[in-house]
Amino acid sequence: MENQATSSSSRNTKPNNHSEVTNRSKDRILRNYLEIQDNREQEILKQEISELEKTLHRITNSRSWKLTCFLRRGEAMLRNFLKIRQQELHEEGLQDTNETDLPEADTQTHMVSGTQEVAVIIICYNYGHYLPEAIESVLAQTYKPTEIIVVDDNSSDNTKEVAESYNDKGIRYIRDKYDHPSIARNEGAKNTSSAFIMFLDADDILEKDYIQKCISHMKDTSVAIVYGDMHFFGKQNALKIKHEFDRNELFKENYISSHALIRRQAFDVAGGYRNLKGALEDWDLYRRILNYPWIAKKADTKIFYRTHNSNRSKRIHVKSCGLWERAGLLHNPITIFTPFAGRKETFEKYLEGLKNLNFNQDFIRLHWFDTSGDKEFGQMLKNAMATLPFGRTTYTSAPLPSYWNHTPENLIKNRVTGTEKDRYYYDLALVYAYNNLITTCDTEFALTLEDDIVLTPNSLTKLIKTINKDTIVAVLASYPCQLQGYQLVWVNDKNDKPRLIQERLQHKITKIDGGGFGCSLFRMSALRKMPIYTRVYENPSVWYDHTTFANLRAQGEVLCNWEVEVEHLETERFV
Repeated sequence: MENQATSSSSRNTKPNNHSEVTNRSKDRILRNYLEIQDNREQEILKQEISELEKTLHRITNSRSWKLTCFLRRGEAMLRNFLKIRQQELHEEGLQDTNETDLPEADTQTHMVSGTQEVAVIIICYNYGHYLPEAIESVLAQTYKPTEIIVVDDNSSDNTKEVAESYNDKGIRYIRDKYDHPSIARNEGAKNTSSAFIMFLDADDILEKDYIQKCISHMKDTSVAIVYGDMHFFGKQNALKIKHEFDRNELFKENYISSHALIRRQAFDVAGGYRNLKGALEDWDLYRRILNYPWIAKKADTKIFYRTHNSNRSKRIHVKSCGLWERAGLLHNPITIFTPFAGRKETFEKYLEGLKNLNFNQDFIRLHWFDTSGDKEFGQMLKNAMATLPFGRTTYTSAPLPSYWNHTPENLIKNRVTGTEKDRYYYDLALVYAYNNLITTCDTEFALTLEDDIVLTPNSLTKLIKTINKDTIVAVLASYPCQLQGYQLVWVNDKNDKPRLIQERLQHKITKIDGGGFGCSLFRMSALRKMPIYTRVYENPSVWYDHTTFANLRAQGEVLCNWEVEVEHLETERFV
């Protein structure tokens, strides 16, 4: 047994010795390979260094390099001076910055550097127990604000004592009976002078890099608003990630919190905050600022939003206000657009309906688009327009192209009994008019109003109040066709063919598939997604309003408010 064991051990030893030899050979081969590779890489590196040295020699000995030498030295000296000065300011406690805050060379003319002073305005009403956390979060900012002011809306708690305890840290305090956050915020803005302002509710907290991350975007002078994410804490604990700026989406839904950093100039041009019943005042402000060419940017930071029973925004949501109220749509400009073709017999009643509107006249932007080519008729329109007290009136003389060889009058007469080409040009005249609405309208909503429709005093208000959610792209008022009596709105059948509604419905509001442009309220961001066009030359014919509403339905809901009553005038020219 012992011999067998020894023999077995010998058999196992031989293969191991062979394996060790093989491994040593592999190691030697690998080392040689690596040496060769290393030598090759060194040779390549030497060649690259040699080429770079030659290139550098050519550059440094070039004429342009020598001519610009003093500029580079001057820039280096200036940057060194800025570093030293900012370090001195930091040591004095006036500014906290670092090397990355130094202005960088930028060839874009809209990018500027310079003084970027920030004012933080803290609004407080009986939140004295939260106020220290809000103030400390501002004092702890990596980018120190120039001004910090507490605006006390006549609190009955210890807000005054808390705010004044920070006097030695540069916190200012003002107090009055404002009775609304909008008024208090405006007062805070008036009492500061910094180029950038931000508003902080006393129960909320800033991330320590909030101002620094926001102010970096303000180097671009086209930016008016910078915002971050929201971290809810308290009764609710959640991080709400905000998406990047999209102008059209912001006009449908507010995703920017009230803590945004705002360019003062934009704030002032918009007129500051408004006190509107039921409206989200910060959203209203952002919408008015962004009606101008300014843009917003999202910063990679966040605020901490405390949730509790007293939150004002929660109270607004509990009331279930419609979108029209939250967005303050009754308090924003609206376009009324009417194409004219020279019809005089309906004008006085049409005009009377406009004058009797129960709506803030300052917000009405009236646009009359005259295709008649009739100077006398055009002068009549201009004379009447001069008497209207609306915020803005626009008269456009836009005769039909002469090569059409059609006048508006014969197009209207022949639109039913004429040839296929007559019907095409009739529809094209409306395509011509309404595409001009798309290109000229600068309001969020527009009412198309034909020259034979008479508005009732509350019709415009009722149409706007139908916009109770952001998915609605159009709201129509129904009226009967003077030729055949059916309602000029339709729903599609199972084969997607339009079926006109025969009689006026008793329902208040119904979803429809389309209708005429006679009295239709459009969300312009949806209407301008596609040009208005006709397919009347096809078989079967598809008129411009059918193609338009097909495009609108792809974006949202089209509704008819049956409570809105308008008068459709009968004229001999349609009989």
